[in-house]
Amino acid sequence: MNVIGKYKLLYALMNTSFVSGIITIYYLTKGLTYAQIGIATAISTIGFFLFEVPTGVVGDKISRKKSVLIGLTLFPIGTIILIFLKNFPMLIAYAIITSLSLTFISGSLEAWLFDNLKHSGREKEYRKLMKSIKTITLPLSAITIVIGSLLAQKYGFKLPLILTLALEITMLIVALSIPEYEFKKPEVAYHIHVLHSIKEITKPNLFWLIIMAITVTMSINQFRQYFEPYLGNILAQSLKTTIMGTLGILGLIEAIVKVIPRLIGVRLKEKWSAFAYSIAPVSIPILTALSVIYQNPIFIVILGVIATIINTAFAFNFGIELQVRIPSEKRATIISLYAMISALMMAIFYGIYGFVVDKLGLAEARLVFALILFGIGLAFKGAQTIGIIEEPLKLKHLQLHSKEK
Repeated sequence: MNVIGKYKLLYALMNTSFVSGIITIYYLTKGLTYAQIGIATAISTIGFFLFEVPTGVVGDKISRKKSVLIGLTLFPIGTIILIFLKNFPMLIAYAIITSLSLTFISGSLEAWLFDNLKHSGREKEYRKLMKSIKTITLPLSAITIVIGSLLAQKYGFKLPLILTLALEITMLIVALSIPEYEFKKPEVAYHIHVLHSIKEITKPNLFWLIIMAITVTMSINQFRQYFEPYLGNILAQSLKTTIMGTLGILGLIEAIVKVIPRLIGVRLKEKWSAFAYSIAPVSIPILTALSVIYQNPIFIVILGVIATIINTAFAFNFGIELQVRIPSEKRATIISLYAMISALMMAIFYGIYGFVVDKLGLAEARLVFALILFGIGLAFKGAQTIGIIEEPLKLKHLQLHSKEK
């Protein structure tokens, strides 16, 4: 198998999970509360904040491949804790280990792939390759989500968790077989390298692009946070069963709402992809609010499909735009800085959101936060429309692609 084929296999394994769609329900079955889950999620995102830059520098200063391998080695440890989960402290331990593992991978994996393409003079194929990777990974993810949900409903959560552990071990083996071509370490000292990267990220060309990405990320996370128990309770009432009796249906809905639309999102024509990118800050909060105003399971699924298509197109364009705009020698660190800032914002959001859900109820909290995020998105789009931040938010990689045609 060639290098590109191995990357595709690695991405496929990393985007395959038997429990991601029902993990919140697993926590609830262990006696954890929404507030505790919110705290654990906040701690995980704080972990991103604390670990992102140091691990990003590992990717830029030592080796991107080694950074990814460290992260992949930590994944199975977290899953073992999850298999034996009994209490809140164990959930916290899982959250910390998972955030640490993801930060070692974050930035370094994309930089490793982009630089290997650059080595062979194929960096302009990055957008096409990522489309190809998503086309493979998303259907596979959909299948395993449904399988994992059905297995959890019939046999309990332990079997799909063990299958997840086996996948994580396979990921590590595949990553070990991928080479790292002509890795060049920055010649400047650690702290100077970080300071240069911070200076780079504060330039308007990157700063406003990143701020908008964080806004959209918060909106889609708010739509998805506690989505399974929210919809599961509505389904349970409609079908006159318990939430555990809806796991198989929820797994299928997970595939419909989160996975299949992602495939559509990355395959959109450039014109529609750019349109979805432009409306994401305001459209996703509107869809979240509508999911509360009219609580019909089919309607909620349709809203979820639309929200995921829009967010996927946005994230796809943003990811490519970021890679194109940042210099190679700072790539992993700058991506880590972005993830660190995003993690801090998400940590604050998740912590507050979990307590508000316990206080007001899930539906009421969804509506309140959707309206707040809509106001933020509207202000953001207004500033873009009148020209204050118009230039930094243009999709310049599409403009370059059009010129090459």
